[in-house]
Amino acid sequence: MNASKNRRSDAPPAPRMRYIDAAVAMLKEADPETPVTVYMIRQLVAAGTIPSIAIGRRRLLNYDVLEDYLAHPGRFEQQEEPEQRGGIRRVAL
Repeated sequence: MNASKNRRSDAPPAPRMRYIDAAVAMLKEADPETPVTVYMIRQLVAAGTIPSIAIGRRRLLNYDVLEDYLAHPGRFEQQEEPEQRGGIRRVAL
């Protein structure tokens, strides 16, 4: 049987998960003049602005979420909790 016949018509499409370098290559294919770089996407992932999944040392991200962020960056403002730095931490013995 054909795999598409087994899929429900009301099911959402599978997310387009890509490694960062592949996502940038897809962006450059769609728009060769894009200023988006691998470094920029890595910074967005590291800041938690674009969600990602760790696979070993590499990161997978949803390409559709990346496109949505680039089209509407104001929607993705992250509410960061103040990071505690310095001070003395309790160590479990």
